[in-house]
Amino acid sequence: MRLKYFTATRASISHPEENQDSFFVDTRNHVAGVFDGVGGLSYGKEAAVSAAEFCKVEINQVGIEKTLTLGHEFLKEKAKKEFGKNIATTAIIAQIYPGQNPAFVVWGSVGDSRTYHFSEKLNQISQDDSLISQAMENDWISAKKADQINQATDLKDFNKVEKNLFFGRNMITQALGIGVMKPNIGKFKAKKGDAIILTSDGVHDNLTNKQMEEILNQVQKDPAHALVKEAQRVSESDFLRAKPDDMCAVVIELI
Repeated sequence: MRLKYFTATRASISHPEENQDSFFVDTRNHVAGVFDGVGGLSYGKEAAVSAAEFCKVEINQVGIEKTLTLGHEFLKEKAKKEFGKNIATTAIIAQIYPGQNPAFVVWGSVGDSRTYHFSEKLNQISQDDSLISQAMENDWISAKKADQINQATDLKDFNKVEKNLFFGRNMITQALGIGVMKPNIGKFKAKKGDAIILTSDGVHDNLTNKQMEEILNQVQKDPAHALVKEAQRVSESDFLRAKPDDMCAVVIELI
């Protein structure tokens, strides 16, 4: 089985001169990652770029979980030596083992950058380190309600707390480079004809899973570009989900 890679990234309309998202693709080792510098902290671009470069090199030595753990410490040390203040980024990494059909996929995440599995339908595989996830884990809301909040396009049936969670859906509870961090690790199988999608929150906060699924079903030429283009269009609209942000998508097709 072969892999075909598509990538796209675009800076936020609020700061078009600096894109604080970064990514890497290693076609030889079948691995890719997306990183999103944490808003509200200085040097978001430096954090994302440094983490992407570090993880691309390290992952083939020690695997995803150890790479993210080492990347966390690397950013902490870099912040201390070079910047004198905290720098941080989210991370999502996926490594595909395409030697057989179905292929084996291992992923790791920190923060709210995501991995999806697309097989006619789109399924979110990773779980965000977010206030919504925290509320669900503490049994303040159900898993069904958490999904409804994440995918909302209308808030008329939500109470005040649920509305606040929606508007704070981009607030994360951990990141590479700051505080205590424990990466989320998982695995799944993907067959020929499927795709693995990695996105920063600039894409999936503007678009619902249904919208992303429709794009992936319709677009054949460059699905990553199509996702980012539509997310940017929404970000400039008056739609409920509209959020100016940097955007990054990596789509890996299994062919």
